[in-house]
Amino acid sequence: MIPRTGILALLLGSAACHAQAQTASAPVGDRDAQGAYLSLAFGNGRIYGSNLDAAGGGSRSMGRRAFEVRAGREEPSPLGPGRIDFVHYNEGHPDNNHRDGFALQWVGVRPFGNAFTGELGIGPYLSMNTTTINGREFDDAHWGLLLGTALRLPLTSLPPGTHLRLGVNYAWMPSAHRSVAVLLGLGRQFGAAQPEPDTEPVTGPWWFGGSVGRSITNLSNTASANAGVLEARTYLDARFAHWAMSGKLIVEGDDGRRVDRDGIAAQLFYVQQVTPRLAMSAGAGPYIARNDRDEDDKTRANLLISFQAERALSSDTRAFVNVNRVKTFRRTNDRDLLQIGILKRFR
Repeated sequence: MIPRTGILALLLGSAACHAQAQTASAPVGDRDAQGAYLSLAFGNGRIYGSNLDAAGGGSRSMGRRAFEVRAGREEPSPLGPGRIDFVHYNEGHPDNNHRDGFALQWVGVRPFGNAFTGELGIGPYLSMNTTTINGREFDDAHWGLLLGTALRLPLTSLPPGTHLRLGVNYAWMPSAHRSVAVLLGLGRQFGAAQPEPDTEPVTGPWWFGGSVGRSITNLSNTASANAGVLEARTYLDARFAHWAMSGKLIVEGDDGRRVDRDGIAAQLFYVQQVTPRLAMSAGAGPYIARNDRDEDDKTRANLLISFQAERALSSDTRAFVNVNRVKTFRRTNDRDLLQIGILKRFR
């Protein structure tokens, strides 16, 4: 799997440098009602469940390699103050089980004075586990629930809204192993932010661009490959200010053994403004692609899931970095792509 942690830590650190006047003047308890939320945490845990015997047993420790990245913002809810979070969760490296995935959580938020803030979250979790069963390697996918609780401690020496985050995640899978992990990291609740007038993307015209990077097949004995993407994107109008649509032509490259795939994808993105020039987004959509190394049906439908950070450089130029997962739902040939690129608006 792609080593995302360094890049995501850099993005989180860069965003934390943009202290905003709105947040600085707001009481601690009000920050959750203002803007985007980002956090990055690392930790350790264990997996358990009777079905582990079929996967070969071995150590059930995550090997101190568990981590999560989450991005969200407060949304109206009859349950009180809370956020909708997009979460990428990696459950570390127990023997013969390298599972990660994506979750969508509703997170209840409750301040306890000015000292602590508590969180309790739950939501659907699509997991993907690289494992060997009866001598054959699989990308084993399952739906379940990701439950989490966290305690936040403000770090007053850093930009307002920055805090230490101590959390516990419990992954429940009805037909696969379960896990529990303790995670420690940094987070930030940002203040309200709108794009700068000269970089506002929600104007209707299409943006065009491309990105380059590397692709990694989530099976052993395969090589990474150069990958490229051509993209057309539009940010929707004011009624849907947090949404964008994208069409992509993707060339994944050849891993030398299992995957030499290319195709077209359509994605819907949820976009949230973090600072006046920095935005984070999460997207998903169908990906129709042909794998020249597939001996049977070469052209198939897949799912493309993306996490993206983009920065406005000018009114017509945006730079971005993203991580993508190609999910085949056929227990084989899933792939990760890490890309960096440029979008241009032509008016």
